[in-house]
Amino acid sequence: MNDTISSGSFRDGFEIGFRSIRGVHAALPGIPGQPGTRGNMTPFLMGVRRGIERALDKDLDGLV
Repeated sequence: MNDTISSGSFRDGFEIGFRSIRGVHAALPGIPGQPGTRGNMTPFLMGVRRGIERALDKDLDGLV
C-alpha cells in the first residue's frame, strides 16, 4: 500500500495542518522546531499536529 498521506517533512505537515484550519490565504507563521517523533507517528504527522495546534492556539493533548 502506498503511504502518501503520512510521508513528507515536518515543515510540509505543519503547513498542511495550519492551512487546513486557517485557510490557504492565511499567513503561515514561523515553523517551530521539530519535536521528537512519538510512537506510531511520522515527522509529517507531527507537523500536521503542530500546525493544527498553532492554528487553534491550543494544545491537542488538552482537548478531550
